[in-house]
Amino acid sequence: MTDIAIRMEKLTERKIHHLYSLMDTAYDAQDIRNYIEGKGRVAIIDGNKRRSEGARSFDAAEKERFKIRSTVERANSHLKDWLIGGRVYVRGIRKVSFHLMSGVVCLAAVKILQYLVVPQQDADAA
Repeated sequence: MTDIAIRMEKLTERKIHHLYSLMDTAYDAQDIRNYIEGKGRVAIIDGNKRRSEGARSFDAAEKERFKIRSTVERANSHLKDWLIGGRVYVRGIRKVSFHLMSGVVCLAAVKILQYLVVPQQDADAA
């Protein structure tokens, strides 16, 4: 897992300039932290509770960034579990991209309804 995380960090840093690396408990390893911090970035990695030192506490800014990561993870999970089938039965980048983007559009519509339309109707009814 450590090698994969470091390879992904190297791939990402070739494509974009970023200041933070956010990861979940599966990536809580000192080698990963050392690599990220050695590159001058902040490693925001949820601590693995099974280790003796327990979960690491975040400062206020790190908590806010980790909360945004959790929001993105929930959206990805919703997309994967509810809006895209368990298998994609088409071939070709254009067809697969259309399939995936259709799920993204549906997710956006669900969230718009959830946060904008339904609360407005509830307020009008009260």
